[in-house]
Amino acid sequence: MRRRAGKCLRFGKTFAIGGIKMMRFVGFFLTALVATSFMAGLTGEARAQQEIVVAQAKKTRAAAPRNTGTHVYLLRGFMDIFSTGMDDLNVKLNRSGIRASVHGHAEYPTLADAIIDRHRRGIRENVVIIGHSLGANACFEMAQQLGQAGVGVPLIIAYDPTAPMTVSSNVGRVVNFYSSTNGWGSPIMRGAGFRGTLNNVDLSRRGEIGHTDIDKSPALHSQSIGFIRSIGSGNPSTSATVSPDAGEKVKDAAPKPETNATTKDAAPASTASVPASTTLSPSTAAAAAEAPKPAAEKSATATAPSSENKN
Repeated sequence: MRRRAGKCLRFGKTFAIGGIKMMRFVGFFLTALVATSFMAGLTGEARAQQEIVVAQAKKTRAAAPRNTGTHVYLLRGFMDIFSTGMDDLNVKLNRSGIRASVHGHAEYPTLADAIIDRHRRGIRENVVIIGHSLGANACFEMAQQLGQAGVGVPLIIAYDPTAPMTVSSNVGRVVNFYSSTNGWGSPIMRGAGFRGTLNNVDLSRRGEIGHTDIDKSPALHSQSIGFIRSIGSGNPSTSATVSPDAGEKVKDAAPKPETNATTKDAAPASTASVPASTTLSPSTAAAAAEAPKPAAEKSATATAPSSENKN
């Protein structure tokens, strides 16, 4: 009996010791497992943070503003069928190495939205807007839409706008070629906050010019190209960017009429090759001879309005 009791006692001790060792092993295993999981969590968190940092860095690099140069947007007038001079000017601009595209006047909201989207993605451009008749009116509507988003417009050239539009504060310069005696042309007025240059060039002072002919003048095309070249390739993000609410201030402002300028006043100051009298290439010299005379020679009595249709 004593032997059996001794064996049971020894067995019990052995079992107890083995249980203790097993418990220690299980505790060590669980501790290691918890530690491994914790470290894996830290590693995953660190990796996630690193990925966030890398993504932000890529986004920052992608959003870095870059200037793509000048883009001229030409807007046709009524029904896109009368303002063929805008198509001719588009061809001349592209042949001169100036990026240009021609559109219907009703497309200006879509064009403005595309420019604003690129601007927000850091793709900047020198926006130049040229239009004839209703397209000239749309130039100022488009500029105002761009101004509401903080996008500047260094230059607008209007060919015989049919309404007394106002210039928003995000525009750098406006040249308005119009005739006060053809029954349709109208001067442009300053809007609130506008601090740029406004040249209303009344071509009736140089002789009668029709509403449907003004956009086709080689002499005016030549001057327009000179104005575009005069803005250079400066960074529009710094030279012509305004606060997003600037356009709203223009909308409710009382416009101020601008005194008519002579052709000399409208000539680009930094473009010596395009003086007030318009220097043309040999291929357009003949057309220049038929161009209207200088604005300073306007007679005191205006001629009767033209019977031509409004674009």
